[in-house]
Amino acid sequence: MSRLPIEFLNDELAGRATRLNDAPVETDGKYVLVWLQQTLRGDDHPAIDAGVQIANELGIPALVYHGLREDYPHASARLHAFIIGASREMGRTLRERGIACVQHVERPSSKVKGLVYKLADDAACVVTDAHATFVGNWQAHRFAEKSVKAVLAVDATRLVPHKLLPSGLSATKAFRAAHGPLRDQCLAARAQIDPHVAPYDGPLPYQPDYLADLNDDAVAKLVAECRIDQSLPVSVEHPAKAAGVQQRITALTGSIITRYKWTRNNPAETGAGSQLSPYLHFGMTSPFEIMRAIDAADVTKTVRHKFVDELLTWREWCHWRVTEKPELIGYQSLPTAAKKTMEAHASDPREIVPLSDLIHGKTPDETWNAAQRQWLATGWMHNNLRMYWAKQILGWTESPQMAWATACYLNDRISLDGRDPATYVMMRWAFGEARPAYSEQPIYGWISTKGDSALRKRAGVPQWLSNMASAQVPEISVPETSDWASMYIERAFSTPS
Repeated sequence: MSRLPIEFLNDELAGRATRLNDAPVETDGKYVLVWLQQTLRGDDHPAIDAGVQIANELGIPALVYHGLREDYPHASARLHAFIIGASREMGRTLRERGIACVQHVERPSSKVKGLVYKLADDAACVVTDAHATFVGNWQAHRFAEKSVKAVLAVDATRLVPHKLLPSGLSATKAFRAAHGPLRDQCLAARAQIDPHVAPYDGPLPYQPDYLADLNDDAVAKLVAECRIDQSLPVSVEHPAKAAGVQQRITALTGSIITRYKWTRNNPAETGAGSQLSPYLHFGMTSPFEIMRAIDAADVTKTVRHKFVDELLTWREWCHWRVTEKPELIGYQSLPTAAKKTMEAHASDPREIVPLSDLIHGKTPDETWNAAQRQWLATGWMHNNLRMYWAKQILGWTESPQMAWATACYLNDRISLDGRDPATYVMMRWAFGEARPAYSEQPIYGWISTKGDSALRKRAGVPQWLSNMASAQVPEISVPETSDWASMYIERAFSTPS
């Protein structure tokens, strides 16, 4: 009797899994294919565990595959180096666990089209990691529509999976009420599943890349070979290494979390934030790992509340919202009142700042320049600065539509944690989801503005802003046309196609 892949799973994994088509598991497959797109870690991974559990019951191995193309939006040396580094660490962990992991980095010397389809030919079924937005979402849906193999998407990015939460949550208060009682339950249920059979070592339809075998020089050489934006350099401050993730988690639980409530809004304060967002975005760590570390630390619930609220309420609220409505990353999905007031003031005089000056932090605003240059230099921007940063762009671009597209473009191209539900929802706040202004203003209409006077009163901030605004940053390429804007104005990455 044929069975669907979700029927092989325990309660915890079934609560994280969503069928992307109605095909049954093929019991004569050589392996269960676990196709990972973005959550790149080798342990404590629900999607891998789902693949292993199905494979164990069938008596076959799970095969983990990760591919990286040259043509994803905003592909750059910065993003490629981080993704390859994360995939390398994943491959090493899986090797230690006895699970085969094969990768492919597309480049002029190695081009194989349709690899996931070719690998699926010999699979009993396909398990992939679920994502709310960017290419991972529509790519998984497109594959499931075309493939004859069963495809299952598993949530490996959130502590509380989307399936366990109700629809119709209208605000963070309602989300907290639904999400909070499930947190301990979901953390306690999270259990890794190890393979019962030897790793797959059979034939493959291509010559794999085994990134686990590469040293740093070899990774750099591989990135340099790819036909991507080589002008945006690798982030030295955020290396994609497991040791670096552990150092940040240790710093979080050792010193950052005890003063986070009071220092988190000061970009000049050393250790004011965990800077774990790039590692969460690419799945090198997880809310499970971070919460276990916090639980093991000697900190009271009162002290840790603010950080935990941002990690579990705000971050997962953003994921919930974009999963419910993938179109939220597009301009047309902004609140009607916000669009109406911005568009009513679209002809107001404004100082247009060229895209090149925006990219390189050369505007008339020192605070904005400091924020942008931190982003350009390191791939990460302090969270409090992001709110100020996003609010200013409307006054420097020719239309509300272009302002939204420019904010998304800069975020997605330059930031290691861009292309993420949390960053899109933050920008929605800047473009009209916050409380309206007390009075109507030029350019912004009833959209509230944000000044930097409070920021500049914090210890060390004026000097930090001055130093960062004048810091050396890389000169990166500037698009010759504005074709990039249409993806944020006319459609959303998340729409299956």
